[in-house]
Amino acid sequence: MRELLIEFLAFIKDKKGFSESSIEAYRKDLEDFTVFLMGKDYVAVEDLDVMSFIENMKKEYSENSIYRKLVSLRAFYKYLYKKGLVEKLPTEGLKPVKPTTQMPETLEWEEVRRIMDQCGNSAKGKRDKLVIELLLQSGLLISEVLEIKINDLQSTDYKKIKYVKNNRLHFIEIGAELSEKIKLFVEVDGKEIMKEGDDFLFQGVTRQNFGARFKKYGQKAGVNQNVYPNMLRNTLAKKYLDSGMDEVKDKMHLEKLEGTGVYITRNLDKIRELYMKIAIGDK
Repeated sequence: MRELLIEFLAFIKDKKGFSESSIEAYRKDLEDFTVFLMGKDYVAVEDLDVMSFIENMKKEYSENSIYRKLVSLRAFYKYLYKKGLVEKLPTEGLKPVKPTTQMPETLEWEEVRRIMDQCGNSAKGKRDKLVIELLLQSGLLISEVLEIKINDLQSTDYKKIKYVKNNRLHFIEIGAELSEKIKLFVEVDGKEIMKEGDDFLFQGVTRQNFGARFKKYGQKAGVNQNVYPNMLRNTLAKKYLDSGMDEVKDKMHLEKLEGTGVYITRNLDKIRELYMKIAIGDK
């Protein structure tokens, strides 16, 4: 049974061009469903199974999380249906759960400065500062920043980030000051924690372990809310709000403005709402 889940995840990665963070969110949702089924085969699932799963999730998850899980299930069963493995969609009769609109959480720039001060000047501290600065400058998700490769940076003399999204190659300009910091880290400061032959800039760093450290930095900095890395991306997006939707779309590298997150500018005379793609599950 698990083979079908693996095939589906490969499909949305290779054929649909989903980001690693989105694939991880789908994987988590579908594994929750797998546990709930207690051994029942995916192709034998009926409407009642899905409805029971959703009701069970209400004990633990928010409406937005339940909506996401339902989206994941619908995509999965649409895939099975097209492969001819199920005769009907067990999610078809479910009433859509409308997600609540929430303002994405951001940080004040002074709070960001205090968080960076907590990183210290060790090799690992300098590495974490670079992750933070890249999130603030690039508009990328934490998962995308952690995929940056040294060879790609060196091929542009540390002036551009290469990344693939929706099966297309993109380039992001790096500011001169940050470019020099990255080069210094690769050639000098990071030598003691970097392994020869490993091409990733942030070797050994995962979303989970960096998120845990970032949270501790926030606590030490006296930030009065729980913090997570992609709040930096939200903070950057907020910076561009007054420039208009096209500016945000360009700076945040979005294919389109519709998405699961909504940014509402405080300048309501200029723009009422800006819809942005914020990958669920990437906290």
